[in-house]
Amino acid sequence: MGGGTGMNLLRRVTGMRSAGSLALALLAGGCVLAATVGPREADATAARALQQTMSALPTTDKTIMVTSSWGDINGDISAAQLDGTTGDAFGADQNITQAGVSEAITQLRRVFGVGPLTLSPRPTDWMGMNPGLFGVNTALPSLKGLPAKLEVTYRYPAAGHLRLVAGSMPNTAPVPKFSSTEVLFYLNVVVTEQTARRFALRPGSHLSMIGPPNPALGNKLPVIRLDVTGIVEPADPGSSFWIADPLLAAPALDVVDGPATWDGAVIVDPGELDTLQTIFSPADMIVQWEFPVDTTGLLHGKTQALFNEVNQFTSQTPRLTGNLASMANALNVRLGLVHPLAAFVQASNDVNILLWIVYAGLGVAGVVTLLLATRMIAARRSVELTVRRSRGASLWQLFSLGTRGAALACVPAAALAWVIAVRLVPNATPDGPVAWWPGIATVAFAALGPGAVAAWQHRLPRRRHARRRWPWLPRVVFEVTACAAAVGGITVFRQQSGATDLYASAAPVLVAVPAVIVALRLYQLVLRVLARASGRNRGVIGFLGLTRAANAPLTLALPAITLVLALTVAAFTGMVRTAVVRGETAASWQATGADVVVAGPGPLGISPAAVRAIAAVPGVQHAASVLTVPLTTTGGEHVVDAVVVDPASYAALVASTEGFSPVRSALLAPARGQRAIPVLASPQAAAYLSGRGGSTFYATFYAQQGLPTLHVQVSGELQSTPALPGGGAFIVLSESAIPGVSGPLPVNQMLLTGPSINMTRLHAAVRATMPGPYAPDITTRSAALQQLTGAPLQQGTFLLFTLAIAFAAALALAVMLLELALGAADRELTTARLATMGLTEGQRIRLVAVEVIPSIAASAVAAAACAIALPPLLAPEIDLSVFTQSPAPVPLRADFIAFMLPLAGLLAVTIIALAYEIRSRRGRGVAVTMRT
Repeated sequence: MGGGTGMNLLRRVTGMRSAGSLALALLAGGCVLAATVGPREADATAARALQQTMSALPTTDKTIMVTSSWGDINGDISAAQLDGTTGDAFGADQNITQAGVSEAITQLRRVFGVGPLTLSPRPTDWMGMNPGLFGVNTALPSLKGLPAKLEVTYRYPAAGHLRLVAGSMPNTAPVPKFSSTEVLFYLNVVVTEQTARRFALRPGSHLSMIGPPNPALGNKLPVIRLDVTGIVEPADPGSSFWIADPLLAAPALDVVDGPATWDGAVIVDPGELDTLQTIFSPADMIVQWEFPVDTTGLLHGKTQALFNEVNQFTSQTPRLTGNLASMANALNVRLGLVHPLAAFVQASNDVNILLWIVYAGLGVAGVVTLLLATRMIAARRSVELTVRRSRGASLWQLFSLGTRGAALACVPAAALAWVIAVRLVPNATPDGPVAWWPGIATVAFAALGPGAVAAWQHRLPRRRHARRRWPWLPRVVFEVTACAAAVGGITVFRQQSGATDLYASAAPVLVAVPAVIVALRLYQLVLRVLARASGRNRGVIGFLGLTRAANAPLTLALPAITLVLALTVAAFTGMVRTAVVRGETAASWQATGADVVVAGPGPLGISPAAVRAIAAVPGVQHAASVLTVPLTTTGGEHVVDAVVVDPASYAALVASTEGFSPVRSALLAPARGQRAIPVLASPQAAAYLSGRGGSTFYATFYAQQGLPTLHVQVSGELQSTPALPGGGAFIVLSESAIPGVSGPLPVNQMLLTGPSINMTRLHAAVRATMPGPYAPDITTRSAALQQLTGAPLQQGTFLLFTLAIAFAAALALAVMLLELALGAADRELTTARLATMGLTEGQRIRLVAVEVIPSIAASAVAAAACAIALPPLLAPEIDLSVFTQSPAPVPLRADFIAFMLPLAGLLAVTIIALAYEIRSRRGRGVAVTMRT
């Protein structure tokens, strides 16, 4: 009782039946949900990708580094600014004071703390001075005779960056002692546990070192005594305080320049700033300020502004004020975020082009669906509105009546859809109009549509001439204009690479416009021909169904043709997804060369026992052992990588891979009487080994890399090979063709293929056959593929593609149901008449199916034409390498499965709906009346 009263009240208020109100509410709410979830999910995906990009960067790249030389700084400061009596930041002796250090940190932090870039808290900032390495005179038995060098490093502030483990923190050392030949400086220092362990230091230890010549000391020799007061450990080993200078945390053995030495670093007391500058020459003193940035709160919407700010920091002079203004010219600002942000912005732009294409296509399809819904509602209320119009209602009153009813159904549904979208994707705040205007436009269109259609249908008729000279002209003009607009939009999309405006981004839908026009032109013509042919048969179902379909008004055929829009978007999304998956698979093969690659540890290679054990691992289908060594040509002009293989096993392995040139093992076997070794060469290597006229000749590689002298002749070319997936100049030769080698050649690489290689058994076999500190490097193609497919940018984009396909399928279903609803009254009358003439229920269902299915078939043909046309039209301006992280192009190909499966499901739903429509009217309605 209460439910019926509520429905009646709803009908009186909205003017629509409960089913109509619910249908319009669901359609409007679904469109608002899609319009809100899409941008929010895109923003959340880009934010996750940005955070992952930032997290993968080293700490030094996320730190603003300001460096200069103490001598350059003093050269840019005038004498008046160096006067310590005025309280300036620099003392009269041209030394940087504690006040100058603190003031420089404050001003630089003010310069870098504006815009979207957020600096870490003030305690993470620090300033350092490093004069370089100097030899230690004190004997250190723990180094076993190797000399030692130390950096006397100044860091301010040090508190908060280190913790005291033993001893005490340093304090101000005694004043220097002057003699006739030298100056003895005292410095209190602390060292880390690793430094103390290597140099055998403890609190109370003393070290002596000779400082550099300093003109300020005259001819006197600076002697430095380092007094170790304490042992410290890093408070945060990953901070820039410790990473900026690796020697600060632990010493390192230097074997690069000259004799081997142990290099380390000590930290002086912050109060020794003036003494440190007195000891060392200004030209050798490197000054640096470092400001870690906080990347945890970066938002995707501010990525471009962030890149512009970072680029401005590194390309412009910092704007300092006061006595530090002149010092700005000597500062060099570096920040490692420039290149990662530039790459991320480019990747985001490439993805945005795809998303805009999908959004635009779904938007147009949604608008058409809402237009059909509003037209259906106006048709259902046509009698009521006609009566109101005849009683004196104005067009504005009809518009208000239709709008009020639609708004009462749409606005609550849209609000609920917006809440659901926010709850589904909570951590997203897309910027710009895209965050709100699609949803508002959807609600406005759904609410105003029924009223506008009602007013348009009941407007006063215009005076028409009795005879129109060209009745076909308006339709032809409309079709030509629509085709011209479609061609223009596609042209704009192809010429303006990276454009994300609505017109150009609707390229897939614009491709569908000519297909829809052609389908509409041929639809009734083909149906009339089929109906005429079926009239020669005895059955009435085909002739009557096709005749009704051919004679149906164009407005009843149009809803089914609009399926092309949704199917085209689904086809485009599916082909992009398939192309990316295919491209990532190819990229994983190019990255590794095989399913599993075992690389030998340096010159040791892989032992014969390990080769046999690895090849016997379960799941290995093909295995090839390879020796890869660089060989220098005779004149020393070029380096060619020689790939020594067993031809049979290597050819079989290459055949089981993807994307590599096949190897013909017969070309690696020397012919009878042939003295040169036949090789397969890459194009680059073949160019190195060719004669003046381009013809190959017998090249010679003298004995090197453990191989004897090789006389080779190019017997064929290889574009690529799994042993060297990166390409370059290489030759492939047979190990059995190498003369003068007794026993098997060493192996430094094992290539394995197989879909399910047991990695546990593989690692066990490697450990059992190759024990020791040097373990081989094992690389898997699955890990390379997982790195590509697991990227947040791709996962989020694929999720959006899945949602787009689901929404396109929902729109197609809604369009089909709307078409059935628009023709329901006419079908009811027809089936009632046929029932009185004795047609069974099954015959009536087949008749209605024959009447409706041709429009779906026409949509399928038009969508197939669009799927074929999309790749050549759109592929040149779509870059999918952002997903594969490879410069290799990712081609687009037509993917009919992307829309044929939804189309088959849609056809099944349509037949079921028609059967239900006919069965639901059994025993009631017009059929009963006509039977009576």
